[in-house]
Amino acid sequence: MVGSEFIRAAVVVFCTFGTLSLCVAQQVYTTAPLVTSSDSYYESIGTDWGFTHRGRNGYVFFNRGGSNSGIPTVGGYDPNAAGRIGVGTRSGNNSFYFNAWAGQGSNRSVTSTAPGLMLRNGGQGFVQDISVSPFVTSLIPVVGDRPISPVEERLTRLRQESAFTNPNSSPTDSQLLLGTTADEKPASPATSPSIPFSRGSSAERGDISLAEIRSRQASQPSVDPADEVNQLIETARLAEASGRLGAARIRYQQAAAKATGELQEALVAKYNSLIE
Repeated sequence: MVGSEFIRAAVVVFCTFGTLSLCVAQQVYTTAPLVTSSDSYYESIGTDWGFTHRGRNGYVFFNRGGSNSGIPTVGGYDPNAAGRIGVGTRSGNNSFYFNAWAGQGSNRSVTSTAPGLMLRNGGQGFVQDISVSPFVTSLIPVVGDRPISPVEERLTRLRQESAFTNPNSSPTDSQLLLGTTADEKPASPATSPSIPFSRGSSAERGDISLAEIRSRQASQPSVDPADEVNQLIETARLAEASGRLGAARIRYQQAAAKATGELQEALVAKYNSLIE
């Protein structure tokens, strides 16, 4: 009986001290004081004077200084806190005045902040003084700075060329970009018998040889560069005569790129004259 009571008392004491050890320093209060101080001083002293003389044919005056000259930019200057004094007189056609002012002041401030955190034992925390903007949107219009689309620029040039070459046709934008006219239809791809895929060499697949490719290229009729330049010049002159200066400039520029010598210089000069 005595032994059981002793064991019970020991268990109670052990539980009590164990609980107390867990309750010690459960929360910790931490502060981070911050002190900010500022001190500013200003002083302003000045004069303002002038005279006036009025005659039969006019008047003459002179002014020097003013209350708005030499204003201190620091210290929190207050013009209403300055002392002012002035005198003035007039005799016949002459008048004179004199003003003076003086002022000084100082500003001082002390700001103390002590943010605090109540933390658990062994926990972490922080204090921040920040300003967060999730997003900022703005639109600043700029006169004369409109972006130009490369596709729209090309369409404008193609419309001018199409109107000059085919005045009676009205192709759509897609036809201009694809290089077809309103009367033409895109050619359907020619059907060819399917050839099984082979990983062999070109000799096994029956491809044409390099010599045959070169012979085909040599057999194709070549275009005389001089005839092409003359055709571009003639087209540019017709466009210029009809008032299509944009198309004329394009043709002159293309002709100058293909011409040489004095003809090229003359075409460049003609192109520059149309720009001006």
